[in-house]
Amino acid sequence: MVSEFTSKKNNNTLENYIRDADKAWADDLEGETRVYLVKDESGTVALFFSIKCGLLVGDNLEERLSEEKQEFVETVIEAKKAKDEKSLDNMYEAGLGMYDLEECDRLFNIASRRLERKQESKEIGQSESTINVQNCISAIELRHLCKNEKYYLPKDVTIPLGFGIFWEVIVPTVIDITKKIGCKYLYLYAADKTEQKDTIEVKKLISHYKSNFKFSECDEGIKFIKPEYDNYCYGLVQLISELQNNREAIWHEFSDI
Repeated sequence: MVSEFTSKKNNNTLENYIRDADKAWADDLEGETRVYLVKDESGTVALFFSIKCGLLVGDNLEERLSEEKQEFVETVIEAKKAKDEKSLDNMYEAGLGMYDLEECDRLFNIASRRLERKQESKEIGQSESTINVQNCISAIELRHLCKNEKYYLPKDVTIPLGFGIFWEVIVPTVIDITKKIGCKYLYLYAADKTEQKDTIEVKKLISHYKSNFKFSECDEGIKFIKPEYDNYCYGLVQLISELQNNREAIWHEFSDI
């Protein structure tokens, strides 16, 4: 069924992924990723996509520090861990020499909070298996979306294949999932697998996802957790609460073209 699937643009690896039983099918059978094949009436695979549960993390904007302040906070943490009151007093005096009272107190409070998070994981016996973050944000990842380059739509179909599948198959699927579990964002990584990064091509792909699929940049304070698989890929997000309105709006825009 997928032996004729072709995708070679920008030397991407998606053709191998969908054809290899140890990749796409193993991911699906093991429950890691759900893979969907989009076929025409003859059974020819026109496109495949995959979705999986994901996660974004919230960053505490208050704790974003310059390199100098970061170094100051780390030194305070070390003094607090050693319970070295003299060093702490010296650090506080040094802090007042560099910053005003309010800022110095803020940096000491940040040091206390960071140390408390580290100690909490250690006390419950999970320091080696825990990464503390400010906030975990529920999300779904659109992991793959790939058209068969050998597939041609019938001449009477004027809607781009990926566009139609995203809004009429993927979006309803995501909305249905989120009726059963809480989830705030849909996100993807715009992929560029060329050996020499073609900046123009990457920007073109990003622009496509923004204009036609209504994805956007992350809000300040939100960060991606990017696996090695997605190196050199550009993360984009979309609020799931806005999917249905965006779906209606995009078809209105499309009908005006």
